[in-house]
This record gives sequence, C-alpha cells and structure tokens, in this order.
Amino acid sequence: MAENDGGGMGADARDKAREVAQDVQDRLEGMRGYAEDAGEWVRTMARDRPMTAIAVAVGLGFVFGRLMSRA
Repeated sequence: MAENDGGGMGADARDKAREVAQDVQDRLEGMRGYAEDAGEWVRTMARDRPMTAIAVAVGLGFVFGRLMSRA
C-alpha cells in the first residue's frame, strides 16, 4: 500500500513539474514578444534620433560602470 501512495505522489509531482514548465515557457514566449517590440522601438528611435540614442547609450554606460565599480 505504501508503494501505491509513493507512486501517486511521484505522478503528482511530475504533473506539477510539467504544469510549471509549461507556465514558464508561456511566460518566456510572452517576454520574447515584448523584447522584440522593444528592440524594434529602439531601432526606430536610433534611426530617427541618432544623437539622442548615442547620448542615452553613453549615459547608461556611465551609470552601469559606476554601479559595477562599487560592487
């Protein structure tokens, strides 16, 4: 009888793991779509306003460098 309970728990755990894996996959696909949209927005902005894009990149690089130097 203990073997049946253990097998049931194992099957439940596998089912739960499959559900979690599917949920993670769905979320990643949603984020990928968002990233593609954001990438297109960045490319459009860089074409329309190249100096602004360069200034933003320099500013972010400076901030990131300062944060990393303190770590």
